[in-house]
Amino acid sequence: MKSRLLARQLQEVFGGEGEPQFRQLIDAARNAQQSDLAQGAERLLSLVDSVYGAYAGLNGWQNLLSGDALTDWNLRSGNIESGRQWKELLGYQQGDLDNSIAQWKKLLHPDDLRELQVRITAHAQSQERYFQAECRLRARDGNWRWLLVRGAVAARDAGGEPLRMLVLQRDISDAKAAEAALIAAKEVAEAANKARGAFLANMSHEIRTPMNGIIGMTELALDTQLDAEQRHYLRTVKSSAEALLTIVNDILDFSKIEAGKMQFESLAFSVQDVVLEAARVLAVSAHKKGLELIVDVRPDVPGRVVGDPTRLRQVVINLLGNAIKFTEQGEVVLTVAVEQVTPGSLFLRFAIRDTGIGVPPDKQQAIFDAFSQADVSTTRRFGGTGLGLAISARLVQLMDGKIWLESVAGKGSVFFFTARFGQESSPAALPGAGQRFRGKRALVIEDSAAAGGYLLQLLESWGLQVSLVLEAEAAMAAIERSRAVDFAYDYIFADAGMEAPVGFALADSWRAAGKAEKLLMMLTTENQRHDLVHLRELGVSAHLVKPVGPGDLIDALELVSQDGAGLAALQLADFQLDGPKETEMQALDILLVEDNPVNQELALRMLESKSHRVVVANNGAEAVEQFDNKRFDVILMDMQMPVMGGLEATEIIRSREMRRSWVISHAFRPVYIVAMTANVMASDRQLCLDAGMNDYVAKPLRPDVLFSALERACGEAGLADDGALPDLVVAPDAVRLDLKGALHDIGDPDLFATMAGMLVAEWDEHIGRVQKALAAGDAPELRMHAHTLKSLLAMFHAEAARRRAMELENAVMAVESVDWAGCRHLCAALIDEMACIRPLMADFVSTRLIP
Repeated sequence: MKSRLLARQLQEVFGGEGEPQFRQLIDAARNAQQSDLAQGAERLLSLVDSVYGAYAGLNGWQNLLSGDALTDWNLRSGNIESGRQWKELLGYQQGDLDNSIAQWKKLLHPDDLRELQVRITAHAQSQERYFQAECRLRARDGNWRWLLVRGAVAARDAGGEPLRMLVLQRDISDAKAAEAALIAAKEVAEAANKARGAFLANMSHEIRTPMNGIIGMTELALDTQLDAEQRHYLRTVKSSAEALLTIVNDILDFSKIEAGKMQFESLAFSVQDVVLEAARVLAVSAHKKGLELIVDVRPDVPGRVVGDPTRLRQVVINLLGNAIKFTEQGEVVLTVAVEQVTPGSLFLRFAIRDTGIGVPPDKQQAIFDAFSQADVSTTRRFGGTGLGLAISARLVQLMDGKIWLESVAGKGSVFFFTARFGQESSPAALPGAGQRFRGKRALVIEDSAAAGGYLLQLLESWGLQVSLVLEAEAAMAAIERSRAVDFAYDYIFADAGMEAPVGFALADSWRAAGKAEKLLMMLTTENQRHDLVHLRELGVSAHLVKPVGPGDLIDALELVSQDGAGLAALQLADFQLDGPKETEMQALDILLVEDNPVNQELALRMLESKSHRVVVANNGAEAVEQFDNKRFDVILMDMQMPVMGGLEATEIIRSREMRRSWVISHAFRPVYIVAMTANVMASDRQLCLDAGMNDYVAKPLRPDVLFSALERACGEAGLADDGALPDLVVAPDAVRLDLKGALHDIGDPDLFATMAGMLVAEWDEHIGRVQKALAAGDAPELRMHAHTLKSLLAMFHAEAARRRAMELENAVMAVESVDWAGCRHLCAALIDEMACIRPLMADFVSTRLIP
């Protein structure tokens, strides 16, 4: 008999040696005159032996060609009865190991053995088609080799228990090695990418610092006495530096996005304001090319949403800038509408349409890739790095939106993008005119159908009866007809850039005709400064600067409709009136922006003692909100606050003031902003100037210093001749706790006692915040809380403790290189020093006696 498998099976069935016992039965059948049965059994045994032999041969060839080992496991005997090539997979000779399942399992990695047994058990119980696992087995050379083990139960007993199992084993060590190599290569590539991003970010910062210096000093030089040639050279330097800074900023943003370090804020803001401010940044370049720039925020867009206004502005400026760059004539229109509303959020759709060169279909996807443009020649003609759209696309993705375009080469493009924003619990409405102008008649004279159509739609939504005329002769005819029947238009909106007989020629004829209508001239940013002088000469009291927003339009209508009555209710800009100065300081409307309750109380008492009207804001975001709702004479702005700091709030307020000034034809006076901070370095003073602040007072606040700043705000004491901020008053070195000197500075004993009580009550809380930030390794938080403590301690002339707090604050200024061990030492010294003065403070609070 050739087949050893058949021999073993006969042994299992007939006992003994198996085959002799089987042949004895055949002989017995033959002796019993059953020769056919005996002959058939012999033929069957021969056929089975041949089939087994053929199968074994085929299996051998298959194993040889595939490199696999197909084995037959006898689960009852525990033997591997065929497919012993598995030993060769591991480098063993046939005689090195026995053929038991137990021996095979001894070679298996312990972690893989547990997993394999779980899968075999699950397969046997669920009767799935097969089980599979990747396992490590110990090879003869001592290394682990990876095998793919796949098997299935081939036979079961009457009770359903597995008897035999076919198991395929395949060597996948090379595939695993390749996989590990790919993972390693991926990790190396990611590390290189992060290193590249970090390098680009660091280099961009290093380049930006001197570039800002170049631009700033050039601007200062341009404000001096220069001849024409020198001014031309400096303007060239400034424009070149600004172009380079734009490229550097693009690279920095792109590297941040690629490195996954781009952070998004979540602030409530007005979409209307953000897109209008973005458009006005680019209005000059659009108007220089003779383009109409239109911003249309649809009525269904909420007044305020929650998101990151800075990143939204960045995307809008990128797309609008591209549209203006690639458009030679016609218009650029930005439309904002609601795309989808979901519970707690909504998607807005932004569309930027231009009448420019368009983008060929085969280039429409490529332009969103980094450093790509639709045509290499456009780079030479229009300039740019090709990063703007790539950055915009990634920012839109981070805002849960998508970006795409529709374009026809030579006819223009429409870039669309969507973004997700949160909804405020009590949403504000967009500016509206209510019933104030319903039924009034208006004539819009505008040679751009798109711009005129936008004004027509906006005015009609407020109930006005509006006529739009695109041609000069037709406009004059309409005006003359209305005057002839003594039914003149209530308002005329005229584009100042149109040729006579409209434009400024219309203003001349309007004045000669007795000013029968209320005339509102629409100017471009390019000629605004020159045109304003001409408008004042002609007696035109209000104007609009393109692009026109709803708020601007309402303010202008109110301005020309009131005829001087009720203008105070508008709360637009202040007008500087000449008049005799009062001997005592006039009461002012003051916005106090301060996050610390003790400092709030001190400043509030000082200001109210002089009858000033004070509104308190706890951070920069609240300050911006209050500024939007009310007019203030002075803003006292703390520098370091949570949510939004003083510098950022000042920059936002200054940008909002620009919008308010657009509709006023008279002198515009911005709010006077005074910085309050315990930092007394010259660099901090310069930061305040750069942000748009007018003045600077040091903490702890002293009445004489604060009131001097308010006098300067009223014009009773100007800045120094060189325009610099006033010198700061810095407290001299003092004893550990000088309560007498502190009381002298503050002046009010009751106020001083109240402030001391507040500090003692919050003592542990202040120290706990510092310790918590230190334990968390949070440098910005630690700096802010150390700064707060420094300010409070300075107020009570606790000089030694104040210095410890200042040292701790300075130690975490450079976030990327903080010596945390040193910080812990400084924090311990601060706590020790404060422990020394706490009993003295507590005694004063309880007795009100100063030792």
